[in-house]
Amino acid sequence: MSKGTAEVWSICRKLETTDPRFVEIESKRKVVPEEAKDLRKHLLKLKKVQHDKRVTFYDQYLDTPDLRLLKLGASLRLRYKGDGSNVYLQYKGPGFLKNGLLYRSEFSSEKLAHLVREESHHDVVHFTDTSVREILEEHVSPEMAHAMQRHLTIGVIARISRGPILCAYEKDKFIVDLGSAFLEPSLDHIFAFHVTQSGIHTVSTFWEYENEVKTEGEGLEAKIEHIPELLKFDKALSKEFDLRPERLDKYHRCASCFLKLSSRKKSRR
Repeated sequence: MSKGTAEVWSICRKLETTDPRFVEIESKRKVVPEEAKDLRKHLLKLKKVQHDKRVTFYDQYLDTPDLRLLKLGASLRLRYKGDGSNVYLQYKGPGFLKNGLLYRSEFSSEKLAHLVREESHHDVVHFTDTSVREILEEHVSPEMAHAMQRHLTIGVIARISRGPILCAYEKDKFIVDLGSAFLEPSLDHIFAFHVTQSGIHTVSTFWEYENEVKTEGEGLEAKIEHIPELLKFDKALSKEFDLRPERLDKYHRCASCFLKLSSRKKSRR
């Protein structure tokens, strides 16, 4: 077994996934709001950096009433693309940090054309004809269903009923060609809201920089091979801008305050 192959399976074991195709390796950094526009202009001017597209979409993060997914370090979201009619169920498993990079498993369902979200009971995501469990049985790959069952258990999946955090995104995507692979740096403007019975309440507005190695069917070993180039690219940007490492994904960054509030309440008892 080569060193690269051994590292691939070591990462998969840590992430409790059996298929390296579903492993994401990502750099995440906080962006000072006052620097966001200048960072975008800087990326547009860099040689070998191509602006791919600017997209807008929003995610509703799903969880159990006691926020079990949040506590486990996982996230499950409904992603609404386009005019909101293109809906996908996406899952990211618990991950780990190494050399400033976040390693996670990531999965997405097929397009959920039949999904209709009711307008009442704003603290709960209702499915007109189905449930999260039924979506996993009928509309996702076996790899995604099995990963969620391993990480969360069937009992937790059955209790997923709420969508406490809603995030709207404005994302600028860029491409850096590496030959056999490419970097995909992006600049995100996020508007996060807490959804309750009384309505939608602002949680936070922030900017975030992300970068990831992408490959065309080359697998995880090829991604690992190009990590030094990702780190070099981000290091150069960090010399120009105040880009501080971000340890949390968007769901945990937005919803972690609820865990803190819960622990404070327990300590007062």
